[in-house]
Amino acid sequence: MKKLHLCCGFDYKQGFVNVDNISGGPQDMTADLNKKWAFTENNSVDYIFIKDGLEHMDSLNHFFEECSRVLSYGGKVEIWVPHYKAPCAYRITHKFFFSWSMFDCFPEPHDVIQDLKVVSNKLVVEPKVFPFTLINPIANIFPKYWERMFYVAGLKVILEKQTVPKNKK
Repeated sequence: MKKLHLCCGFDYKQGFVNVDNISGGPQDMTADLNKKWAFTENNSVDYIFIKDGLEHMDSLNHFFEECSRVLSYGGKVEIWVPHYKAPCAYRITHKFFFSWSMFDCFPEPHDVIQDLKVVSNKLVVEPKVFPFTLINPIANIFPKYWERMFYVAGLKVILEKQTVPKNKK
């Protein structure tokens, strides 16, 4: 099972190929994720993990195209991003802002990638409180309304590569 940890920074994960675009950290390799991912083959990855990295990409279409290309069927992408309401979403290096609603309708018929399906889309209201906080489950009962009315720190989204692309069913 091949697993990638993208934009790893100094968070080295055992059992993963740790990739970052800045050298000097503990990563296994340095690569520009805004270009074709030459460090892995088509349909060769079972799991991709990226936390606090997607908002720095030049193109979301390119990122999802590369995920689709390298993931094996049934492979998953786990994405953690700041929610647009979080103060950290507005750092100068961030190029995109995210909401629960954005992933609720992904992929739309006009999206370039159609074979990645969202299988989990969760609000993260308070990530640093003890693990069994009640706020996160309550917020995810009605996430569309929670994100409109209350604070949200981030999102945890999992996409799965489908065996039959959605537009070919």
